[in-house]
This record gives sequence, structure tokens and C-alpha cells, in this order.
Amino acid sequence: MTNDLLKDKTAWIVGAAGAIGHATALRFAMYGAAVVLSGRNEDNLKRLADEFESQAMPRPAIVPVDITSRESVDSGAQAAISALGKVDILINSTTNPIFADFMDLTDEDWMAVMDAKAFGYMRTARAILPHFKKNGGGTIINVSGRGGHQPTSPSHLAGSLANGAVNTLTKGLANMYGGDGIRVNAVAPGPVKSERYDRIAKANQLVSDTMKLKPRPGTGTDNSLGYMSGPNEIADTIAFLASDMSRFMTGETLRIDGGGTVAT
Repeated sequence: MTNDLLKDKTAWIVGAAGAIGHATALRFAMYGAAVVLSGRNEDNLKRLADEFESQAMPRPAIVPVDITSRESVDSGAQAAISALGKVDILINSTTNPIFADFMDLTDEDWMAVMDAKAFGYMRTARAILPHFKKNGGGTIINVSGRGGHQPTSPSHLAGSLANGAVNTLTKGLANMYGGDGIRVNAVAPGPVKSERYDRIAKANQLVSDTMKLKPRPGTGTDNSLGYMSGPNEIADTIAFLASDMSRFMTGETLRIDGGGTVAT
């Protein structure tokens, strides 16, 4: 099933093999966009491309990219432009979560988390912005996380710092490039039910405050709606931000957490 929400749009999705990137790639194709899939794990990207074919959608191009390397990102941007003819939308959806108490985190841990997210998003934006300016506009959507607004776990402080930096990058770029017809927004999910979430939760049982939900009365979860989102709730919001329906929105970070931070 398709509709025309993103008809004739083209998107470079970085971090496409992750749960949110995966769902976003399929949603974008369903909504009529052509996409290029990027990430570090080429095998996972190929499996995602197979899903396109199994759902009778054109097989997307795959461009492996290491977001921690400027050279890899720059060449990936050019490959995405070549594959699509032009790029209208950049989606950044990468992460490198490290869960530990503050005093146990090394300088290398902090840098690794920042490098895979905030610095990585800076690299992809820097690589694609000249193309956007040449074409008279474009859209960047960054996936951060609700901890960037309000740190919710002492054991995920490094990730919260990276997400806060992403939100600041989003506002700064929106302010700098709005006059060029370039919109920059972010989404900040709460916990998202996925295989990765389950794997991290199991591996970090000793850091119970990180992954254990703190139920609110009457909901059974840590949010107001009473259930944990899946990747598609996030992907649909990203699609909205990529579409002309949000054409007068820029510099925003939309929290998609079921009201998890509504009181903060």
C-alpha cells in the first residue's frame, strides 16, 4: 500500500539498519519516496533491501557509511546523490549507547557516544548542505531522544548529553540555513520496543534504573498513554516532518514519548 505523502521525494537515510531507521525507510517508500540506505553493517542493509522487494517496492540503493569518519560520510553523500539524482531529505538515526554509572565512564566512552551521534550528525549535515543550497532547499531530520530534554536515567547520561547536543545542533542549523530553504527538525523518542531494546535491557540488568520502566498509576508504563511505542510511531512522525505538511516548521524537537516527559 502506498500514498502520496512523500511522492517524488528522495531521502538519504543514515542508520537505516536500526529499528527506527528501518521503519522509516519502509514508511518513506510506502509514502512514495525513493531512498538510499546507509549504515555501517552492509549485511543488515541488504536484508532491509530484501524487505523492499518482498513488499513489491523497488529495491533501494545501499551505500555503506561509517558516521564516525568524515571521509566515509563525504563519499557516502556523493554516492547517495549519484544514486538518487538529487537528495531532498537527510535522516540521521544512529546511536552508540553505553550504559554505566557516571564515575565508571571513561573519556573514551563519552567520546564514542558523541562521535556516533552528535558529531556524526554534524558530519552528514556538513556533507549534504552544499547540495541542498545548490538545489534551493532540503530537509534534515535528526533522531535524538527524550533524555536530551530531561535526563531520565543516571546510567544513560552519556546518551542524554549526545541527544542534548543533537537538539542544539538542530536549532543552530535551522537558524543558519532557513534562508536557503533548508528546514532542520528533530524527533526525541522515549523507549522504543525493538529487538535492540530487548537486547540492551537483558545485557544491562545490573543497571536496573536504565531500562526498568517506572509505572505511572493506572498506566503500567512510564508514560501517560500506557504503552511503549514501536518504531512505526517514530517513523510516521519523521515522515510528517519530511513532508510539505510541516513546511513552516523548523528548529523543532518533537518529543514522541507518550507523555513520558510531560511533567518535566
